[in-house]
Amino acid sequence: MYDKVCKSCGTYLSDYYRTGMLGCPHCYVAFRSEITQSLAKIQKSARHEGKIPTLGSVDKELYSEYKRLLAEKEAAVLESRFSDVKKISDELIDLKTELERRGLI
Repeated sequence: MYDKVCKSCGTYLSDYYRTGMLGCPHCYVAFRSEITQSLAKIQKSARHEGKIPTLGSVDKELYSEYKRLLAEKEAAVLESRFSDVKKISDELIDLKTELERRGLI
């Protein structure tokens, strides 16, 4: 029986089937069709879809406020309202800290 091998690292396809691990990034190319078939059996799809986190109403409100303040800061800079820029920057720092704590940015 023929066993495919990665020309870059020498990992055999049978090694992948036995351990579920590949030897190098080039293995993904060498064993592409076999990996795709394996993933399709394990998951709904062989393609990574990712997930979009669902935000609660408070999270949405905080994130919207952050975006609004960014736009307001940009407008203040363009209009040379530097005292407003400082005030908005301080608000953004606090809001960004909270968003990071919540894992939203």
